[in-house]
Amino acid sequence: MQKRTAIANLKKFEITLTTSFECKHGISGHLFEMVEYFYHFHFQKNISTCILISDGTTYEEFFKAITDKYDFSEKELEIILKSTFFYFKPISIVANTLLITNGSLRMHNCDLLVKKIVMFRCNEDVSEYINKNILILQDYDVYEPMKNSMHYKKKILFSKFKKLTPKKPNIGMFYATSNSRAMTFDDINIIIKKHLEFEKFIVLTDKQMEVPERCEVLIVPIENLLDSFGTYIYTNASSHIDCSPRFIAECKHYNKDLIFELNGKKDKGLETRIYDMNYGDIKLKETDDIYSKI
Repeated sequence: MQKRTAIANLKKFEITLTTSFECKHGISGHLFEMVEYFYHFHFQKNISTCILISDGTTYEEFFKAITDKYDFSEKELEIILKSTFFYFKPISIVANTLLITNGSLRMHNCDLLVKKIVMFRCNEDVSEYINKNILILQDYDVYEPMKNSMHYKKKILFSKFKKLTPKKPNIGMFYATSNSRAMTFDDINIIIKKHLEFEKFIVLTDKQMEVPERCEVLIVPIENLLDSFGTYIYTNASSHIDCSPRFIAECKHYNKDLIFELNGKKDKGLETRIYDMNYGDIKLKETDDIYSKI
């Protein structure tokens, strides 16, 4: 068993981007949020910033994820890597402003010796944080305002995505990862019987599972993900709100088709994201106002 780090001392940086670490998030949207907001703070705003990865994700996993996804220059990549610290489930974190991208303080009772905690709200019940010195950035189109919250919509750094024209095979894709989108054999079977137009389906998941005929299981992360499917079949998240779904926006960016199989459930987070994709602006730009809020 890997031993916990004693202290993650990052006080020399104005902003430290991180996530909770009681479970391993791995290569997820929250990791990409850390990278993209690092880019915004460091390169677009000239603010001293670092990334703290503490959930067990390795340097090798991190390096492959960001080099597969982004078109950073050699100098940008060098700076990102030098500013990313891998401290496994530290007992104490020393920092100035700690920005937690997955909106959770589930950190194995880690001592947070910090001046300010800022969180992107993401599904979790934050009522226990209302009377603490924590600033919660949340989308008021999704969540009700609180006395320690401010309105903010998370953005995506599309400008640094790789310039790709992915293949578009007649294949439908499901996400069925156990942490947020677990699906059963029957769940998948019901949906694929409605969509006979596809040659086959792939199920992206984090562990082996039994799937119906015409389905193939792929364990994430996978090589050339965007070439492996033509249509993303979106299914409900395990929580009642998908706070700001990234992958549908990435699919639209790369001209993938989208099908929504919601089983009659309403999801305000999903509805808001789709509206913002079509009528708003979800691109992370130099003009973004997040720094003025924190």
